[in-house]
Amino acid sequence: MQVNPLMFRNYDIRGIVDQDLTPEIVEAIAKGYGTLLRRRKIRQIVVGHDCRLSGESFADAFIKGVTSCGIDVIYLGHCMTQMVYFAQYLYQTNGGAMITASHNPKNFNGFKLATGYSQTTGPNEVQEIRNYVEKDQYFVSDTIGSVTPVDREEFKEKYFHDVLKRVQIKKKFKVIVDSHHGSTSVFNPEILRRAGCEVIERFTDMDGSFPDGTPDPTDAKLMEGVAEEVVKQGADAGFAFDGDGDRIGFVDEKGHVLWNDVAVAIFAHEILERFPGSKIIYNTLCSQIVKEVVKKDGGIPIMWLTGHAFIKAKIAEEQAVFGGELSGHFFFADNAYGHDDGTYAVLRVLEYLSEKNMTLSQLYESFPKFISSPEIKIGCPDDKKKDVIANLSVKFKNDFPSAQITDKSIIPGDDGVRADFDDGMMIFRYSQNGPYITVKFEAKDEKTFEERRTYVSTMLHSYPEMIWEDQLCVNLDFVK
Repeated sequence: MQVNPLMFRNYDIRGIVDQDLTPEIVEAIAKGYGTLLRRRKIRQIVVGHDCRLSGESFADAFIKGVTSCGIDVIYLGHCMTQMVYFAQYLYQTNGGAMITASHNPKNFNGFKLATGYSQTTGPNEVQEIRNYVEKDQYFVSDTIGSVTPVDREEFKEKYFHDVLKRVQIKKKFKVIVDSHHGSTSVFNPEILRRAGCEVIERFTDMDGSFPDGTPDPTDAKLMEGVAEEVVKQGADAGFAFDGDGDRIGFVDEKGHVLWNDVAVAIFAHEILERFPGSKIIYNTLCSQIVKEVVKKDGGIPIMWLTGHAFIKAKIAEEQAVFGGELSGHFFFADNAYGHDDGTYAVLRVLEYLSEKNMTLSQLYESFPKFISSPEIKIGCPDDKKKDVIANLSVKFKNDFPSAQITDKSIIPGDDGVRADFDDGMMIFRYSQNGPYITVKFEAKDEKTFEERRTYVSTMLHSYPEMIWEDQLCVNLDFVK
């Protein structure tokens, strides 16, 4: 079958609905996944989908395709991504599929595909699926796999129970919850109330057309709206979630947005109190604050590839207790399964605040101070973004010969170039899951920060391939 090869990314599969992805193509991708599973002697999977308008019809097509390979399906229906991972343990199956495009705009959809407990496909496996699809070579089964729908209310209760039993929140917090009409709308306000919180809801009427914009907690404008509500309501904290629930954003009680590298440092600080000397995994987009906090607290910082699949795999390889990303994925291996669960992450920070009897701002006030941009996303075609970064990297390294450079020569397979200075960092990289480039920069004083902002903006504007008016662009105010 002829398909857009650019849908098959380093760990997920994502494309535009009715252009890259149709029910027929979804069925073919499911057959490719089913073939991969059968070659690994996996014969049962769990399947769920988020609230995107194409979710249910794509789930039907996906199930049709994967069961044709003799794979039995436990169908979860609408849920959050972390509930698919949880279902793997609940139903004892290392296969799983979540139909979602996470933080991509409403006209996208895609697949997170599991090949082990809490583990999703890597580059080789994604390309293996692509190969089966393009060659129409699928496992031929003598029997069609079965489909067993779960009782959704019962399944939800089991997930709630499993998450809530892992935390003990000793204070009644007042929190803002912003779902931006995503799938967390029907789960997270309820679970936080059960944890004892007073919850003020924001955009929690679920609507897969995302009428108020894409649910993306890296978007400064979205987070500023949460911050305004925190101050207005006198809340203890504000939390925003992405479309499928595995990523979050934080606002403290003063209305300050905490970019998620600060959150990585907060979680590392808490965990290293209990697991001194442990390894902490973080991605290349994170601020130097993470390394400094981990080292100060006696941990071992390990910077690694950006991407939830890569971070999870590195945590397992290094036997680390925690990992996190600037995008808002947090992975707890101390008292949970080690996969990204935005709901659990929120409960963990509230638990720690209640234990220490501190506010969120007090928790990180002792950390090193940086002036930092958020993660900035600029459109760039999938077939051009790698060449842009490769060309840019040469100039970047020449411009800063005394900086500590991290690129693919340091982290095999890395997708960009990072320069670390005595007073901050800059990074340019191409996205693994969309046609865009991401950048971040920081400094310890305003003058240097503005110099780096100017440098980044000038560098990006020198490439005509960059698309400055695109639905995938986020936080452009920082580089225009």
